[in-house]
Amino acid sequence: MGKRYFFIGPVGFHGNRSWNRNSHLVEEKRFMKFKGTAWMLVVFLILGIYYFLVDLPAEKKKAHEKEIAGKVFYFKPADVMEFSLIKADQTITLQQTPESTWRLIRPLKTQGDNPESESFLSEIENLEKSRVVENNPKDLDQYGLKTPAVKIHFKFKDGKEETLLFGHESPMGGKIYLKLEGDAKVLLAAASKAKLEKSVYDFRDKTILNFSSGSINQIQIKRKKNPLHLIRKKEEWLVSGEVKAKADKDSVQAFLRAIQFSRIKEFESENPDSLEPYGLNHPIKTLVLEDENKKTYSIDLGNIKPGSGTFAKKEGEPGVFLVDAKFRGALDKKNVDFLNKTLVEFEEKEVTGIKIQTEKETIHAIREDRDNWKIKNPLKTEADMATVRSLLFDLKEAKLSEFIKLSLDAPDSFGLDKPKRSFSLIRSNGKSISIHFGNSTIDDKEVFAQRTGESTVFSISKETTKKLFRTFHELRNKKLFNFKTDDANQIVIKTSKTLFELQKSGSNWNLVKPEEIEIKEFLAKDLLWTMKGMEFESVFESGAPPESTGLTPPAYTVRIWNDEQKMAELMVGNVDPASKQYYAQIGEENGYYRIKKKYLDSIPLDLNSFKVQ
Repeated sequence: MGKRYFFIGPVGFHGNRSWNRNSHLVEEKRFMKFKGTAWMLVVFLILGIYYFLVDLPAEKKKAHEKEIAGKVFYFKPADVMEFSLIKADQTITLQQTPESTWRLIRPLKTQGDNPESESFLSEIENLEKSRVVENNPKDLDQYGLKTPAVKIHFKFKDGKEETLLFGHESPMGGKIYLKLEGDAKVLLAAASKAKLEKSVYDFRDKTILNFSSGSINQIQIKRKKNPLHLIRKKEEWLVSGEVKAKADKDSVQAFLRAIQFSRIKEFESENPDSLEPYGLNHPIKTLVLEDENKKTYSIDLGNIKPGSGTFAKKEGEPGVFLVDAKFRGALDKKNVDFLNKTLVEFEEKEVTGIKIQTEKETIHAIREDRDNWKIKNPLKTEADMATVRSLLFDLKEAKLSEFIKLSLDAPDSFGLDKPKRSFSLIRSNGKSISIHFGNSTIDDKEVFAQRTGESTVFSISKETTKKLFRTFHELRNKKLFNFKTDDANQIVIKTSKTLFELQKSGSNWNLVKPEEIEIKEFLAKDLLWTMKGMEFESVFESGAPPESTGLTPPAYTVRIWNDEQKMAELMVGNVDPASKQYYAQIGEENGYYRIKKKYLDSIPLDLNSFKVQ
């Protein structure tokens, strides 16, 4: 057989024509596939547009028609210009104003009750017919529709009018016969006559004073005894007049809300010939509110109408009405009801100093930075941060129990002429708040106190005062040592008989003296944390410790080193027989301490205490 040779030439040569033909076929198939997909997208797009432009509106129209067909009388309350509730003895007509509020125009002209009017229209709008009783009844009297007890006449903004007639309730109850005046059909709908029995009072605006509580700057209650005057300065309310003190913001706001949402109980007389029968010619008390624009809102209270309420009258309006006991009670409030029961209002970050003065000691602590307090008196030393934070928290939460007297005429009767104790808080602006504490109450559960700059005397529980009057010992930093446990690499415990030396290698501790042995895993770390957290119970500031303390020489010594120096040294002596606490001394310092046994229990003093059991 002869040899066969195949020639592979570059693109464009005759040998590649078959490949080009196949490539064109692939591209054509791809194009046709893309063309088919594009057509499908176009079809879906057309269907989508058709649904949104044709089907969806048709569905909405069908649903709307179904809704209209189910209604007794289809209308929109916003389209109502005027409606009248017509009863046998009275016609009540309300008209919508350009501001979309309702005004009563018959039987008298006055502001309408907007929520009540809207609710009434909504009730009628939502009436759904249960069924058509008769299409063309010959006798309307049997349904109570010949002379209906109630009619509702509507006038719409487009000029149309319609009247809805309400007849008897059905024998089965819960439904009522009704018809439109312009339609012969008698309908049955789920409704009750009780909901139609509205009075002028129901549709009339019953707001006593129309104001915004957030805009009020002054509150006055004028009366012969104990008049009240509250003034707002920025965000702070103050009791003014004979008593000058801070008012409780929440109490003031609660009072304003009670007045704002109170409603007239009963309208007594629209334009009385005389106010004397009501006790309003010389009102018993008058409430005056003034807002930030100097606009005033005023109401007078007069005599009580037995079993009904209290006669009242708004300034500038002739009508007399009745308010309920709750409203009258709000105007009986006195200064004491508004006084701030928070002992001291402050922000913790603003406090720069604390002064505590008792019969035994005077303490003055100052803040050097955010987390660092120092005591200046009676001794310069570090303060215990946890105790300072606890004190400030307790002070912020402290509430006084009761206001005893609003004007301090005889301070000696409360022991406040020469206060036994005082507590002061110094702020970053240099101003201080001080509270003076006097005698105890008869039951010995409370203490009389007074804030500087205020004339009020109040009582505060002894439990609260105990939290505030921390001692110097409680406030001072009682930690004996201050070092980082991770820096320690050598611990030496020396007793009268043996010296134990521990050394750290990497993160592990080993006993190297008096012999090299494996020790308990966390022994060294527990010992370091015990030393770091050790606190004294009492201190003897100066002088050499007496022989009875057992510190000359000590029973044992614990020393801790880092790479460069000794970080801590504790010498432990005898037990004090009275307190059951141990005497101890720190390094080269003068003086000595007493510490609790619990701090010493974890210190190993014999070889077995080091060994792994």
